[in-house]
Amino acid sequence: MPIQETNLLLSGIRIDEPVTVLTNLILSVFSFYFYTHLGKLKNIGTNLSRYWRLFFLFIAIANTIAAFAHGFKSYFTSHDYYYVWMFMNMAGIPASYFLLLTNLEAAQISQKAKNNLQYIAAAITLSLVIFMYIINDISLVKVNAGLVILITLFAHLITYRKGFAGSKLILRGFIISILTLFVHTMRLSLHDYFNYKDLSHVIMNVGLYVIFLGVVEVFLEVEAADALSSEEND
Repeated sequence: MPIQETNLLLSGIRIDEPVTVLTNLILSVFSFYFYTHLGKLKNIGTNLSRYWRLFFLFIAIANTIAAFAHGFKSYFTSHDYYYVWMFMNMAGIPASYFLLLTNLEAAQISQKAKNNLQYIAAAITLSLVIFMYIINDISLVKVNAGLVILITLFAHLITYRKGFAGSKLILRGFIISILTLFVHTMRLSLHDYFNYKDLSHVIMNVGLYVIFLGVVEVFLEVEAADALSSEEND
């Protein structure tokens, strides 16, 4: 059965899809917290830390725009809403890009190979942004995110087998996150006030939290390994 549109009047201001807005904002707050917290760790100067932080930052930005787009769509003309929705979709593309860079940075390949692959990733990302401008379809974001998540799962399976316990948490987090693609695509809804968007947001929040814990654990493991290496060299 199709879900019914919901809205809420708050001090005379109409907010459409209020639960969706709320779950988007919760995602934004948590993602921004993950971004700021990772900036307080000792590994802040590394590329790996920077890429993970930007991954969380762009998820926060995308969900903030999404909350605005869902909540105030009745105040936009169809033309204006088209571009608000486009900006939301575009904000999700850099998140996948920086997630891909975390995998490249952790890969045991030469710096030259990393640089070349980063150029390719940047070119693909730019192409996706151009395609999004042309078609403005969230399916493009889903497919891109799905492919990058699969690469991430493979990369962290390798690092987990090499002894990084944090990678196990990151694997679990992304496996949880994959469920959001399924829920959103199949439109699995529990209620008009808790539809497939809300459910996917809750699942994504759980997944991101587990990923965040894994990233922190990986940084601690890298720090411990570096300290041990320094002691052996002394």
